Amino acid sequence: MQEKIDMTQPDSNKCLKFIHTADLHLGSPFSGIARMDKDIAELLSHAGYGAYERIIETAIDNAVDFILIAGDIYESQNQRIIEQLKFHKGLERLDAAGISVYIICGNHDPARGWSKEIVWPKSVHFLRSDRPELIWYEKNGVPKAMIIGMSYPRETVAENLARRYPDREDDWPFTIGLLHCTIGTNTGHDPYSPCSLQDLAGKGYDYWALGHIHKPSVLQKDSPAIVYAGIPQGRDIGESGPRGCYLVTTHSDADIRTEFIETASVVWQEAPVSIDDISSLDELRREIETRIEEIRSENTACAVICRITLTGRGDVHRDLVQEGALQELSEFFREQEAGMDNAVYVERFIDATAFPVDREMIMQRGDLIADVLAISEQMQKTGEIDEELTEELGGLFEKYHGKGVLKEIDEEELSALICEAETYLLDHLIPGDRS
Repeated sequence: MQEKIDMTQPDSNKCLKFIHTADLHLGSPFSGIARMDKDIAELLSHAGYGAYERIIETAIDNAVDFILIAGDIYESQNQRIIEQLKFHKGLERLDAAGISVYIICGNHDPARGWSKEIVWPKSVHFLRSDRPELIWYEKNGVPKAMIIGMSYPRETVAENLARRYPDREDDWPFTIGLLHCTIGTNTGHDPYSPCSLQDLAGKGYDYWALGHIHKPSVLQKDSPAIVYAGIPQGRDIGESGPRGCYLVTTHSDADIRTEFIETASVVWQEAPVSIDDISSLDELRREIETRIEEIRSENTACAVICRITLTGRGDVHRDLVQEGALQELSEFFREQEAGMDNAVYVERFIDATAFPVDREMIMQRGDLIADVLAISEQMQKTGEIDEELTEELGGLFEKYHGKGVLKEIDEEELSALICEAETYLLDHLIPGDRS
């Protein structure tokens, strides 16, 4: 997935190529893993290390000059032996390939928690934690990059570390800032080292390699490029979608190309399936199988764990509300996928269905129920509720504790909430056969 830009090919000797990654979280548990079957548990137990190995393979295959790791290599500063050995082995492979590695520590693995007994390859550089460190990268004896970064000295860093980074000097080559930080609010992460795009842009650097936020994103394409690598392997449904690292190529300060490389061996995905016009469980099975095949065709290089939300109104709602029905559905589809190389495992089903109603007939009645439908449609068409909700919920997102656990409500989620509220009201206002 090419993010940028000029596709001309200048002299390759002037090219600088590197990998930007972050938030490996080696040793991190996977949410809900105990509830899944043994095949899924086995798959997930190796997924984090598999993503790390794919980053290394990408670096070697593309003959990059160096790798940048923007914090949180480990899930905890109390690393297990297996985590240390696997990380170290990967660094040895890079060293043998002549690839340097520049690392800063984040809030999960601050500098004070790293063992002083481990002997790292000479090509591996841990940047200091008392102040930003400047490292010249030379290629064939010529300075090609200035790398500037600062590790976290402890788990919690409330200071805006970006303000400590020096302004770019005139004689510096391509300049990279390596930082573990939070830009903006409502990120769903603790606001460690909070800063703004203006703080970073004002330093005059060419590329900011960021860590801490787990969703990969290019916040700014150039002048400077500001990029979150994201987590290489999603760990739960909250980290759904493609995950990986960025392969960055530059021929000059102004010509920066970023290519997103997927590294996850397991992708988490949410998928809706409507029961509208479905009258039997067998029809529902075929509809779900069709959706699963669509997901499989979209993810040919990895396994998928999906959460399927059943939506709409139909006769099978009566079957879905029976005790244990959703669990049995999950077990049925997991058994179908067992042993498949390109499996799509159902994490669980969510029932957001309801009994069928004739909307047009109700709208013509002019009663309370018709008003409910009219208000619901108006909210979704005009977005009138957006401003009211923003005002009502703003306090939660502004407070420190709220920001750490709440994610900003997006337009899609807001629409789903309105539909859910409509369904709830109709189910309680309209008499029906609920036997």
